[in-house]
Amino acid sequence: NDDSLGSFDLAFALVLPISGKVSKPAVVGLEGGPGYGSIASGQLYAEMLQPLLADRALLVVDQRGTGKSNPADCDYDDTISACAKELGDRFDLYGTELVADDLGALIQALNLGVVDVYGDSYGTFVAQVFASHHPDLVRSLVLDGAYPVTGETAWYPTQGAAMRRAYTVVCERTKGCGDDNTGTMQLLTRLLTKLRKNVVSVQAPGADGKIINVKLNPQNLNDVAFGGTYGPTTYREFNASLRAALAGDPLPLGRLVAESKATNVEEPVSVYSPGLQVAVSCHDYPQLFDMAQSRAIRKSQYDAAVANQIKVDPDIYGPFQIREYLKSDFSTQPLCLPWPIATRNPWKLPGPPDGRYPDIPTLVLSGELDTITTVAEGDLVAAQFARSRHVTLANSTHVTAMGDVYKCASQLVRDFFTNQNVVLSGTGGECARDIPPIAAVIEYPIRITKVSHGVGQTAMDAIDRYLQATGYRGLGLRGGSWSASGWGPVVLELRSYQLYQNLAVTGRVRVDFDTGAVEVRAKALERTFTGNWNIYQAGSSAQVQELR
Repeated sequence: NDDSLGSFDLAFALVLPISGKVSKPAVVGLEGGPGYGSIASGQLYAEMLQPLLADRALLVVDQRGTGKSNPADCDYDDTISACAKELGDRFDLYGTELVADDLGALIQALNLGVVDVYGDSYGTFVAQVFASHHPDLVRSLVLDGAYPVTGETAWYPTQGAAMRRAYTVVCERTKGCGDDNTGTMQLLTRLLTKLRKNVVSVQAPGADGKIINVKLNPQNLNDVAFGGTYGPTTYREFNASLRAALAGDPLPLGRLVAESKATNVEEPVSVYSPGLQVAVSCHDYPQLFDMAQSRAIRKSQYDAAVANQIKVDPDIYGPFQIREYLKSDFSTQPLCLPWPIATRNPWKLPGPPDGRYPDIPTLVLSGELDTITTVAEGDLVAAQFARSRHVTLANSTHVTAMGDVYKCASQLVRDFFTNQNVVLSGTGGECARDIPPIAAVIEYPIRITKVSHGVGQTAMDAIDRYLQATGYRGLGLRGGSWSASGWGPVVLELRSYQLYQNLAVTGRVRVDFDTGAVEVRAKALERTFTGNWNIYQAGSSAQVQELR
């Protein structure tokens, strides 16, 4: 209410039914981050909600500090303090409670009445705060990739166990992946022991299409292991990459490290605002120190908290040591040490202090392999709503209903918004246990003997690189390159692409990410190979044969 601070623009998109007649509650889509606006994801929300939009409106809003709503334009890669200075006197005006108030004011201004709310990742945090402060505007909630506003600690203690279990089950569900001695956690433990004594440096292709120098050290492997939650690639490749590194070939693992370090330098602040992420994190999230204290006192409290955690539960992120985790890019615990003291709008958890929410029907969705918003966190969130159901999607990663290739979580969302009581009773969602497992790569030999198998594995490797890339071109593991064109399907052009030293593959890989269909036509060693398979089918593998 301080006029001297100016105002925030609040950009939104309201999509009405073709008929123009709205007969059922509007749906609000809340994007994750923090840092992403929701308008850019409007198409994904619309695809997920069809056919509900025949008689419903869809509202998407760029929360203050994102997208077209005065994006918080600062980069904290240099220093957190510099970022806060760039935000100026408004550094403390990006908290989620204010975001919820903005949304409530907009819904009332548009005369939408009560709404159904879908939030993913940080959007679930916003949705919980909105339900807490504006329950009269909420008919129901879907929280996809949920973590609690109330009841969490700054150590996020469920993440380590979730990471260990995720890599274990991926390997267990892939024939030939490993036994007790070559399971992913066993391999990782052995390699970490070696790397603590001697760090390995390697030149590897990154996600930006460049060869970069990376170090295989514990904190970088921590980033790879925990960062696997955002897609299937690391889960597919981590075991075989660890095995190769232990056998003397660090290149496959170096590639995963290089890809984990990539940032999309061409992504404007209107698409993603890192300043908004830190502003929200330092205003709303649990900390190891008192945000009302000076930086020196915070540092003392932080050091004491770390020392105590090492004493009480040193294996919380095992096999990584706590200090290794804290040095990694994945760690957020020390992030807000230099953030300024907010006296006007001080730090606080924006949810109900007792963790009890108003009586709002709530569906919580979790990916079984999610290590950033874990299944255990989903359990905690669901327990805070009197009428709730928590569904875990087997073999799934972070966020399940948007871009849902298996048409399972998205159907459950639509069913829930149609009839909450039926879904809360346990009806629907049977498909959640039938989502096929991620097939792990078995090995990364430097040379290959069976050419057709090598061509198929090369095609799969190129698909994984496309999923990891920040752009539309990149490099093969041991040489050559790829580029991508089209969208639905995507066509990958391979040019002397080398997954193996003795096999350069040139040709096309056509991938339909809506259906999972893959078609390959390529040349290697002056021979032509073709193949087709479906990456979404259980037990499916690359099927390639020589064309004679």
